[in-house]
Parts: sequence; structure tokens; C-alpha cells
Amino acid sequence: MAVEKNYGNSELENKLRDRYYYTSDSSKDFSDEVRKISGTISHMCYQCGTCTGSCPSAPRSSYRIRVFMRRAVLGLEDEALMDPDLWLCTTCYSCTDRCPRDIAPTDVIMAMRNLAFRKDIGPRNFLKTVQLIYSSGHGVPNNDVNRAAREKLGLPRDPPTTHSYPEFMPGIRKIIDHYGLKEQADKLLSEE
Repeated sequence: MAVEKNYGNSELENKLRDRYYYTSDSSKDFSDEVRKISGTISHMCYQCGTCTGSCPSAPRSSYRIRVFMRRAVLGLEDEALMDPDLWLCTTCYSCTDRCPRDIAPTDVIMAMRNLAFRKDIGPRNFLKTVQLIYSSGHGVPNNDVNRAAREKLGLPRDPPTTHSYPEFMPGIRKIIDHYGLKEQADKLLSEE
């Protein structure tokens, strides 16, 4: 028995339950854009399932990279970009290492995430991470507990990152500003 997801979007939920393929739902432009951004041959996927079988997130969640690979091949843009499972990939590259066709499924997922973000689709925790990186250079900034643990291990209190080299923060902010990530994250979080 399949576990039903509740995304709070009845139209999407009905669409995801329907396992039939309709050419009217297909977007060749989406497939081409995923291929272009990812730089991989996603259209060569023959659905062997190695990616999902080697994924450490799959046994612990509803994430199935094989489903997203199929959506990329078929051009199912709405199903791919609106599915919250898109954000469950940890980018460990296990699927890419094991793919018998030398496809990079992780890069396909990252391309889809970029396309989703362009359409103002992204989970709150990712948007907050953008804000943290902009302010500190880290998705998880250092704190006193971590500093104490580092000292106990004989390490410097701050790692050799922007915590030790704050002069690199303007460069990080410049990159984030170039892509408009912080501005977009602020806008999306304020709209909630």
C-alpha cells in the first residue's frame, strides 16, 4: 500500500497519484533546459533504478531519484519542480558514482532545483540557509558549543573558513548578489 503525501495542494496530489503519461503535460523545453544546466545526458536514462538503489536518502524518506530522472526525460516540469521531495537529495553523488550510463543524476536534481528557484519554488529551510550564508559565510554558523568542542579536540576555536577569515565575506556576498539569491530568499520568506 502506497503512503499518500500531503503537500497541501490537491491539484498536485491528484496529478502525482495519476501514473499515466500525457503528452500535453510534457515540455521539451524543460528537458532541454535540465540537460543544458546539468551538463549531463539525462535523456539516456533507461530507468535501471541503480540511482535509487544506491541513494542513502531513499530508505529513510520518500525520495526516489529515479522518479525525478523519469520526469526529466519526459519533460514533466510541474511534477518535478512542485514535488517537495526534490529537496531531499543530500548531493552525496552516490547515484552518479554508480550510474551504469555515466549520467550524473545529482546534477539533474541540482538543475531542477535551480529551475524551481527561478520560479520562486523553494523550501523555507533552504531560503534561511541562503540568508545565513550571506550573513556569516556558513549555512550552519559557528557557536559557543561548537567552539568549546573544537578546543577540546585541540582545534582552533574557529575553523579556517570565513569565521577565521572574515575578509572573504564581501566576495561571498558579491557572488550571492550576482545571482540575486539573498534578495529572492528575503522576498519569498516575507511573503509567507
